[in-house]
Parts: sequence; structure tokens; C-alpha cells
Amino acid sequence: MEPHGIQVTFGWKRALAPCVIAVAAISCLGGAAFVHAGDEPKAQAVGRDTAATTIKTGSGQRYTTTVERAPGGELSAEDFRQVSLLASRIVMHLNDGVRQMSHDRADEARAEVEKGISLVRVIREILPTTVVTTVVRDASGKEVYRNVDRVQDDRIPLHEGTVAMQVLEPIADAKQDDLAARGVQLADAQLIHTSVLLELDYVEGKLQRALKLLGEDRERAQAEMVLAQARGITFAVNEEDGPLVEAQSALQLAERMVEQGRYEAAKANLSLASARLDLYATLVPKERTGRIAELQDDITRLSGDVRQEGSARKIRSCWDRVASWFRPEPGETRSADTEEAKAPVKAAAEQ
Repeated sequence: MEPHGIQVTFGWKRALAPCVIAVAAISCLGGAAFVHAGDEPKAQAVGRDTAATTIKTGSGQRYTTTVERAPGGELSAEDFRQVSLLASRIVMHLNDGVRQMSHDRADEARAEVEKGISLVRVIREILPTTVVTTVVRDASGKEVYRNVDRVQDDRIPLHEGTVAMQVLEPIADAKQDDLAARGVQLADAQLIHTSVLLELDYVEGKLQRALKLLGEDRERAQAEMVLAQARGITFAVNEEDGPLVEAQSALQLAERMVEQGRYEAAKANLSLASARLDLYATLVPKERTGRIAELQDDITRLSGDVRQEGSARKIRSCWDRVASWFRPEPGETRSADTEEAKAPVKAAAEQ
């Protein structure tokens, strides 16, 4: 419910266990949630540079190893939003599939799994792919080994309004059940998730496995789907990002209010976004406050011009800027418009 078109908080609150908080802290350091040898989501860090690089190592007396890295382009802000939205839809299909299985409706569950897999394919097509070629040569220059890896930053952050109670509640329930099955004591604690990441590679594997098992062993198929829920979605916590979550939500709702012609509500949400950015400015180093002030100035101008054509698009642009400030997790999909992506370009321009 959105009284008067104003939404005060975004993200999601739920009573979770301290052990989940510990897992989230591990996630912030780049670890995978719920680590089990041979059965955990992958968390690989891939560089953000777009230029091809070549690294040689070895003395050459016996062997020389060359690693060539060729990035496959950048992800635009709009495609970043699209990927995030589609990843949220995958989670919804996964949840619905588990629910259908709990009611012994295997055909309906199969349809949900197939939809999830189809969206994985779409996301794979959108995400840039980095080609890493490793070559080993002996002292005479003869090639004795060659391998080509194609990697993607496929830990997808779930933004947008699609990250809501109905999407994440089944995930938290599955995580708690997973912990309880391994004898971990649960206790209540309040927690706000400022980063929710879909481990695309892991979830894809579990969906494919579930699809195969649906015709052979329904119980095991359901178990694979529950594993995708419990271990394929990572909750990360960063106190510094809390105000950004709320600013994002207010901007998103302001955009919606403009599209509906509810201009006073849009102004109220723009004001709320600016206030949350004030709080964020108190939590970050001083050198980062300049960009916050610039965004607040833009929001103020938008508030006075909210009825003009194109204002919704401009509000979305503000949302994108806020999204670029969240602390990235290793291997996390990022837009080309993030501060990290812009930094090398800015540095080159200043030289």
C-alpha cells in the first residue's frame, strides 16, 4: 500500500537468524553464501576495464604462460535495469515452481522452470562476455597447452520494485530450512538487505537439473529447486548503503507518480530522496560528498519542473546514478555508467 503515493522505505525487513547475518557478512567480503564443497554458487571477480590485456609469466627456460583477456563490451544503464528485472522474474518463477511442487502439480512446476531457464538464456545474451585465452609454450616456442574461457559477471543485483515481500519471503524461508536441516540454531534478529544477488550460474544449473528430474524423481527435482532458492540468492548487508536503498525507492516511486500525473506525490518523493541522500552523505568520506550534492541539486531542479515532458526519464537517470554508488560484490554485474566504469575514462581525460 502506498498512502498518498509516498513510500518511506525500500528493500525488505524480516526477522532472520544471526547466522544469516554472518553469511551476509561473508557475502560482503566476496564469499558465496552457504558454502558447501562442490555445491556452492561461484563468485568470481572479473575486471571492469574494457581494453584487451596480455600478461606473460615464467622465465622461459622451460615454459612461458600467456594470458590474454578480451572484454566483450559494456552493459548500458538500460540493459542493466533490464537484466535486474529479468533476474527478479527468474526468482519469481523459481518460487512459483516450488509452490506448485508442494501441491503435487508437476506439470505447472515444469512450466515455471522452463520459463526461468528461458530468461537465463536471454540474460546470457545481454551480459557482456570476456574471453580469457591461456597459452603455454615450451622453451622452443612450441605450444603445449591452450584453453579458452568465456566468463561473465553473472551475479545479478535485484533492484526495481520487483524485489518485494512476495519475491524474497520464500527465499528466506528456504534459507532458514536449509540451515535448520544442518543443525544450525535459529534466533530472531532484524535485518535490512541492501544487496540481493542472483547467482545466475548456480541457479541455472539447479533449474536444468530440476527440469531433467521432473520426469524421473519429483522429490529430487523439488530438492534441486529449493537449493536454488536457499543457495542461489545471496543477501548482503552494508549499513552505509541503507539510505541509498531508501533514496532509490523514493526516486522510483516519484517516476511512477509523474507517469500517473500525480505531481504533488512525485515532489514529495523527490524531497524524501534528497533527505535520504543527506543521511548517506554523513556515512561516506568527504571526497564523495560532492557527487551527492550534485545529484541533490538535480533533484531540486526536477522537483520544480516535474510537470515538464521528459521529467520521468530524468528521474530515472537519477535512479541510475544512485544505483552506481552501491558497493559492488565480486563478480557482480555492473552498468557501464557506474562510478567504477567511469573512473579510468576520467583519469585519462585529466592526464
